[in-house]
Amino acid sequence: MMRKTISDMLEAMDCRVLGVNALERARRVMSAIAFDVIIGNAWSSTSLELSYAAAAKTMQSNVRLILVCADSLSQCLSASVNAFVVKPLLLESLGDALTAVLRKLH
Repeated sequence: MMRKTISDMLEAMDCRVLGVNALERARRVMSAIAFDVIIGNAWSSTSLELSYAAAAKTMQSNVRLILVCADSLSQCLSASVNAFVVKPLLLESLGDALTAVLRKLH
């Protein structure tokens, strides 16, 4: 639901958004379609998700990545990830994520 909410907000601002459960799936879709923003979940294997994030950036250097994760995982920042939205959803973290992504798109 959180991914869908963020996607809807970004799509309302004319962004091409892909929401996925795992960034590995995003890489497969990205080989055929260009996106502005990818929103994915970060599970306990954060290092694996971050490696998929880096691979996504290699495929489409202008894509912005948002990871939805538990608070403890948000400390694992990576240059490949533009923003984190912490569960449970806080409007402040949502606002910070949207600002970080939109600042680089527009």
